[in-house]
Amino acid sequence: MAKYLRFLCIALAFNVLNSTALLANESLLEDDLFADDMDQSFDEWSDDDDTFALDEQGGEVLFPWLTIEQSQQWGVNPANDWNTTRLRSELTLGASGSLGKSSYGEIELKGKYYWHEDSKHSTKVSDFEIERGFLQYSLGDWSAKFGRYTIGWGELEGGTLDVINPSGGLTDPSQTSQWLISATRYWPDRELSVFYNPNPEITKVTDISLIDGSHREIGIRYGINQEGGDIAVYAAHLIPNGAVKDIANSVSYAKGYQLLGFSMNKVLGNHLLKFDVAYKHNLEHNNSSQLLKVDRLDWNLALDIGGGDRQWLLAISSQYWLDFADDYLTPGLLANVSTSRTNFNYIASVGDEFENTDWSWDVLNIIVADGDLSLLTIGLNWDINDQWQASAKAIHADAKLNRAFALLDGYQRVQMEVKYQF
Repeated sequence: MAKYLRFLCIALAFNVLNSTALLANESLLEDDLFADDMDQSFDEWSDDDDTFALDEQGGEVLFPWLTIEQSQQWGVNPANDWNTTRLRSELTLGASGSLGKSSYGEIELKGKYYWHEDSKHSTKVSDFEIERGFLQYSLGDWSAKFGRYTIGWGELEGGTLDVINPSGGLTDPSQTSQWLISATRYWPDRELSVFYNPNPEITKVTDISLIDGSHREIGIRYGINQEGGDIAVYAAHLIPNGAVKDIANSVSYAKGYQLLGFSMNKVLGNHLLKFDVAYKHNLEHNNSSQLLKVDRLDWNLALDIGGGDRQWLLAISSQYWLDFADDYLTPGLLANVSTSRTNFNYIASVGDEFENTDWSWDVLNIIVADGDLSLLTIGLNWDINDQWQASAKAIHADAKLNRAFALLDGYQRVQMEVKYQF
């Protein structure tokens, strides 16, 4: 009985998915520039063929495949008399379960209400999002998946190769799910996967022109699993996650480009070394009068430092324009600025738990475009019990004057969230 009830819930959800179109056009100038930093996806939960399951105290748990989560978020601006900039309530419903011996499904729906003090209230009062919704089938060494979900490429989350799904922002590693179709063939020591995106979503633009016929994405990945490390190669035709604004006519364009990539990781004792590199062909870039098609070489190198509960991440990334001229321009928040042929970005993060407590902390520092922007984030988390969680985060930005991020100099936010999960 439970199997059919799960199937009904997921099937009904997919009917909603198929009839709903969502846009993800967040402006870079909105208060939510670094918003949704504290959003976390549901933990994976196990499936059971029984409708009822036993909890740790031996009692019965009704519908163990169903998750209900309610959260209240509050954010203030310390630099502006501690004015409230974020006040919203969220309700998330999630369900997952097997739909037979060889199939599995997940659905996660989120509704948001923006109170009057929230910066978004002037443009919208409520919102509905499909966080995730997919069906997955397995047949022998093959697996197929379709629906709304994310695909992670490369070794570093949000890095050089992780470009299929748009990210949530500079301080938010989460990604926006998209409608995808993918298939994977598995061998004992390697795998081959392909994906197709019929309608890529473009973020952070209000006026965009798409090229008919090329507004599709397709990619292939071939990975080899080795003792002590893995390698993989990639090839794809992609649409930029963030459109390029033509300075000449103030219209944003998202035209397809081609990617060839390579990634590897290597275990070094308790540490993990990660490397990605990508050649990107036909990217668009402004010069003083028009948009040009140019090529760029991107790479990132990261080190996960393990040992004990404290976890460190050190990373460096770079973008190098193979085609370059002195009149290249980059649209900025206040004005257009000159483009550097090479940009370096740096990330350092550390997190740990307070000994013998339910409290944890984390610190993140991001340096963008050779120091044009430095972003410091400090977080504090409290697992009150199995159902209740609380967190707080402080964000501060320093930016160079007369550069692309100059408007963000002195940016400050303090954000808090209380979450209940049933």
